[in-house]
Order: sequence, then structure tokens, then C-alpha cells
Amino acid sequence: MKRECSQIKNKIIDMYYNEFTDDNATLNSHIQNCSACSTFRKKLELSLNYMDTLDTISDIRELQINITELIERANELKNKRKNKLELLLFITTSLIFSLSSILFVVNLDIKLLVYIQIFLYFNLPLVLIPLYKLRLSRR
Repeated sequence: MKRECSQIKNKIIDMYYNEFTDDNATLNSHIQNCSACSTFRKKLELSLNYMDTLDTISDIRELQINITELIERANELKNKRKNKLELLLFITTSLIFSLSSILFVVNLDIKLLVYIQIFLYFNLPLVLIPLYKLRLSRR
């Protein structure tokens, strides 16, 4: 059925470009019985009508679009979403770290927590700086 529908869709396109010479009765009967082909024909008619109206517009300046402005706006929206996600990730990570620290202090000795923080304070930059450089090089 899909192969037949694809052939019929090709015939519908040929019919609109006046290249179809076969029997229209079988084509029309298939279009009436097949919902996919009938929607394809309606969409094709709408798009061709739209293109015809574009051809009749005398002043083309009405249709000019500033592509750079659209790209900049899309980039702004993308950056806003990215910033919101990064902020949410930062808040979540901070809360998890704070709550785990509090639970750690309550359940275990505070001395161990201080040693772990000193270790992280001195060793975390050695890990984060190369990761940051790697992230910048990918951009």
C-alpha cells in the first residue's frame, strides 16, 4: 500500500505540473479512498496557492526578512535557556553539597569533614582548570 501511495503522490505532483497523461479516474478514486493521499493533495494545493500569491505580490520589499536579526534572536533564546539550566544545576548541586555536609557533620566527626574540605580546597583547582580549558577548546 505504501508503494502504491508513493506512486500516486508522484502522479499527483506530475498532475499539478501538467506532466500526467494517464487515466485520471483511477487516480481520483485512490485519492478519495486513501486519507494520506488526499491530505497530501490538499497540502500540495495549499502550498501551490501560497506560491501563486507570492508571485502576484508586486512589492517584494514586504517579504524581506533580516536573517542576521533572526539568528541573533535565536542565539539569545538559546543562551537564556542554557543559563537557566546552568543556574538550576548549580542550585541543585549546592543544595546537595550543603545538605550532605550537614548530614556528614551530624553523623560523623567534624574533624574528618575539615580534612576533606582542605583536601578539596587544594586539589580541586588542579582538576577544574584543565576541564575548563578543555570545555573552551571545544567551542
